[in-house]
Amino acid sequence: MDLSIITRDWSYDEDEEGQNVRKITGVDGRMKIQLRIRCGVVQWDVKGRPDGQKPHGFPSFLDYCASLLARQAPGRDASERPADRLNSDLVHELVEELFDYYRRSRALLHLTDYRGALDDVLHNLDILRMIREACPDETTVFNYDRYRPSLTADRARAEMLLHLRAGDPRRALDTLTTGICDVEAFYAEYELADGLAESPERQMLVDLRRSLRAKHNVPLNDQELLQSLKAEQEIAIGRENYEMAARLRDKISLLLQKTGPLK
Repeated sequence: MDLSIITRDWSYDEDEEGQNVRKITGVDGRMKIQLRIRCGVVQWDVKGRPDGQKPHGFPSFLDYCASLLARQAPGRDASERPADRLNSDLVHELVEELFDYYRRSRALLHLTDYRGALDDVLHNLDILRMIREACPDETTVFNYDRYRPSLTADRARAEMLLHLRAGDPRRALDTLTTGICDVEAFYAEYELADGLAESPERQMLVDLRRSLRAKHNVPLNDQELLQSLKAEQEIAIGRENYEMAARLRDKISLLLQKTGPLK
């Protein structure tokens, strides 16, 4: 089919990205997402894998790899298990699937399908978890796990929007705080504390939480304050601003004296 039939009545909008995404019903009766790009159109299924395929008969390549790893589980006869865990070919296919789900999740956010966007982000976080746990090459693991803060921020934002839609700003704030903590944990896991101050994902979530709290007049609780002070202390240490780090240490100490240990 000549795609100009579609594109001539749907021009690409350089200024408003949301105008470049829409849902349609396909000829197979299934819902599709269409993304208008500068030189054409991309189309995905709304449910299941974006490309509508079932790799090796499984709902996703992630599910297929989970089946392979299950066959490698301890206790099974070695002759029945594949020689590798996640080899480079499997990792490559997983990452290709990750990027397809990522692009669809962003489109679903524009369409205000927050549940669908969240499901896609969780799928991708599961892919990264599988690579961390089953890929033997540490360089390869980090090469893809570095996308975790971005996906963590997307997860927090989708959950926040779902809670706001349900009329629960307090839970929306809590999920942003969880996202901030998870981003910070990533930097701590890889001993990248000096890069935390430059994390755009953390800053976006912090700004979003501040804006949401002001809009709904929800005060900062002690756990959020303690978490924020500890993060600022890590940033100060990473920048070798030890005077600021000491002041933050004293504030943390005073808060803990007031409240006791926070869980």
